[in-house]
Amino acid sequence: MGPETEKNKSKKLLSLLKPAKERGIEIKEKRAIIIGVFSCKGGVGKTTTLANVALSASQIFKGDVLAIDANLSAPNLGLHFGELDPKVTIHDALAGEIPVEKTIMDYHGLDLILGSIAFGEEVHLVDLKGLLEPLRAKYRLILIDSAPGIGAEVISAMKICDEILIVTNPEIPTVASTLKTFRSAEKYKVPILGVVVNKVRNEPFELTIKDVKKALGWPIVAVVPEDIKVREATAAGIPVVSYKPKSPAAAEFRKLSEFVTKHVIKS
Repeated sequence: MGPETEKNKSKKLLSLLKPAKERGIEIKEKRAIIIGVFSCKGGVGKTTTLANVALSASQIFKGDVLAIDANLSAPNLGLHFGELDPKVTIHDALAGEIPVEKTIMDYHGLDLILGSIAFGEEVHLVDLKGLLEPLRAKYRLILIDSAPGIGAEVISAMKICDEILIVTNPEIPTVASTLKTFRSAEKYKVPILGVVVNKVRNEPFELTIKDVKKALGWPIVAVVPEDIKVREATAAGIPVVSYKPKSPAAAEFRKLSEFVTKHVIKS
């Protein structure tokens, strides 16, 4: 191999060592999509939905999923993971006592930021966006659990979301309440990813899925049956997708998680 060839080889090697942008390669910085789970009415299974979707998603996006309890007045996400008394919580970060990164705990590959069940003070307006924005660069998906209702605490959580899932039950009072969550999302221009109809018993008094869709005017992305294994799992402090993975509800939560992760991949 002659000297000229060696020179050309060196030039080629140096060109490969140029910054990616100079070589026409654009490397996108990691920036998590934030999806919140909301419901105007309490007891619909909002937190259960989030816990199971988050754990399932963490098995797909390994190490790249964070679930946050933004129900500041009555946090209970930790109960679904068997964590009754977290050593550090989102309340500590909001109080400025520790950086938010220090509140993250691991649950079998899923990162969690939990709330303090013992917190009994009045919840004032908080800057969740400022608190959580630095975490976007660390994850692919961040899931936010919220308080029920449409108060200031809920709106604060809603505003930081790129999209939201709305959870309801197939009963007239619950669906009627759910419309308030839709109106809030529309008011603050937060896109709705879809509706989860939870605790479906197929009783004669229930609305059909078709009727729920007609009333809400939005796609139903998951229909989760009433399943005693969900209550057993909650009592055990283990999401049902792990506690009884073959149960009917676990199967539907996994499908919902697959829907969410595919959406994130396409985004």
